[in-house]
Amino acid sequence: MTNTEITQPARRKPRRRGRPTLLTGKTMELLTRATAAGLPVKQAADAAGVSRSSFLRWMAAGEDAVESEQEGRLDVDSPNPQAALYARVTRARAVAVARAHANIEEAARGAVVSETHRSWTDPVTGAHRSEKRIRRRPGDWRASAWLLVRLDPNPKSFDEQLDEEEARIRAERGETPTGGPLATHLQDLAARLQKTLAQYEEEDAVHDPAVQAGEPGAVLGEVGEADVDGEG
Repeated sequence: MTNTEITQPARRKPRRRGRPTLLTGKTMELLTRATAAGLPVKQAADAAGVSRSSFLRWMAAGEDAVESEQEGRLDVDSPNPQAALYARVTRARAVAVARAHANIEEAARGAVVSETHRSWTDPVTGAHRSEKRIRRRPGDWRASAWLLVRLDPNPKSFDEQLDEEEARIRAERGETPTGGPLATHLQDLAARLQKTLAQYEEEDAVHDPAVQAGEPGAVLGEVGEADVDGEG
């Protein structure tokens, strides 16, 4: 009796489709923590190791998903990673802004430097008394003035910021706002327009009555009286 070994065909590895996204859980956490620390978009993207354009693109897509799919509700556990990133970063930014405003208000109002408590017994009445003394640092009105100046009543959306970022990248590459193919098309159109205008000028000259009558001044230019007298 002979033993026959049956070999199973080697399984093919699943083919990866498309480019893997950079928006991983780790990247999302780094972006959220950097935003909570008060860093702006550029510095938060640098801290997470991604580009500013990618961060803005994810936030813009997440904002659209929240409005269209979640009726404006911020869900940090959304199955859509871009919507989850938008919810986390938006909440972190709100906390950072609230903390910064509280610090500014404290500076304007004056902070507590020290607080002491003292208790004693009145030697005359024998009553027990207590006293609390609070020392405050004087407030600074410039903190409130700075806050009023910095408040933006019309903040830019992420779509507007993304458009500005793409325009900045095109400017750094030396590209025109219309792009390469469209610029070439405009150049060809300008050349054809100049050629057409030249043809119109030639047709106008041919149909001009002065040219048809054979008047030399119509083609060579008018001759002045001084020139005619000079010829005798």
